[in-house]
Amino acid sequence: MRFIGLALAMIMVSSLGACVSKETDPRKGGLFSYNPKAYEKRLEDRKATLADTEADTEQARQEGAVLETEKKGKIQKQQVLKNRLAGIYAETGALEKQLDQVKAANAAQKKELKRLKDETVALRASTIQVNNSGGSDQEKKAEIARLQQQMDELLKEAEALSAL
Repeated sequence: MRFIGLALAMIMVSSLGACVSKETDPRKGGLFSYNPKAYEKRLEDRKATLADTEADTEQARQEGAVLETEKKGKIQKQQVLKNRLAGIYAETGALEKQLDQVKAANAAQKKELKRLKDETVALRASTIQVNNSGGSDQEKKAEIARLQQQMDELLKEAEALSAL
């Protein structure tokens, strides 16, 4: 009987020993592994992780705001370019009407009138092409400046032809 009691006591002690663990996290350790200092350390680690995550979130929010501002600026620049193209397109339409009203007196004037009409049609097509192109804003801006210059030259030539 004593032997059985001693065996049972040994089993109980070994069972309790299995419950006690070196692990400081109560979720992973045994029944009697609570350690207040380890708990405080885990708590501080979690607070630090939370602070890092909040800082990263704030930084991402600020970067998002900067990108949104840049996006709005680019959209405005693209709208300005589109408006300039629309202006050139409208000018070409007006020039075509003006050229249609010009009466050529001789063959040289007729030839010049035809050339101006052809260039006006080509310029109008170019404005559509630039508007639909996927080029950068800088490329579009340069092309618009070139088209505007070409439009100004055509207007001068049409005015000179009309004055004859």
